[in-house]
Amino acid sequence: MTKWRNAFRTSEELHRFKRYAVLREATRIISRRGFHNTSLDEIAEGLGISKGTLYNYVSDKQEILFDCHMIALDLGDQASKVANDLDGSGLDKLRLLLLCYIEWMYGEAGIGGITSDINALRPDDRATVVARRDKIDQALLDLINLGIRDGSLVAEDPHLAVFVIMGAVNSISSWYSRGGRLKIEEIADVIVGMLTRSIAIDTASANVRVEVPPHPEATLTFAPMVSARTGRAATAKKAGSTKAKPAGASKKKAL
Repeated sequence: MTKWRNAFRTSEELHRFKRYAVLREATRIISRRGFHNTSLDEIAEGLGISKGTLYNYVSDKQEILFDCHMIALDLGDQASKVANDLDGSGLDKLRLLLLCYIEWMYGEAGIGGITSDINALRPDDRATVVARRDKIDQALLDLINLGIRDGSLVAEDPHLAVFVIMGAVNSISSWYSRGGRLKIEEIADVIVGMLTRSIAIDTASANVRVEVPPHPEATLTFAPMVSARTGRAATAKKAGSTKAKPAGASKKKAL
């Protein structure tokens, strides 16, 4: 705890960092068991903390699901920015965007795993996610159209190309294992290579490895503090505090 405190300027920064860690690990637990088959009790148990401590960071499973979607969208926006800042062709930019997104989402600091379960979101949350997702799809479409104009890409239907690309990228969560045969960087190289070669004019250039920036730490602080969600969080926390602590609860680690 001392090292964590020394690494952040304010208690708010520390809280947000720890909240992101909770979201990341909760996502991995939910992805193994399924969103509807996982309870907050099981998430707390998997994290090694009490349910009351968990309520310090999230109010319910829906908040976990929504915030993970928002983090994924933040990563998509950042990947788009990095790609557009690159001095290169539409193909070069598209490759960099996809490599950044895959490695950031599914790497050690990522939260990939449950963002494909969009229908489980509350209606208002789903509308927010879909609106932001459409903007990222448009960013991909813009890069493909740029590639068509500069002669690096060809696509009979650019919109369909976006659907195929994102379908493949989002499916990673259904089979990827951090303890598997390949590292996420190797998987990203292979998948992005296959996807971009299918629409590249010069297929050899679609295999060139580009440097992916580190996971953008700015996304760790995107999520509002629990106090910003006063209604749901306060109610859930109060309800949790009235329950008797299970045996052995004092042995749970603090966050």
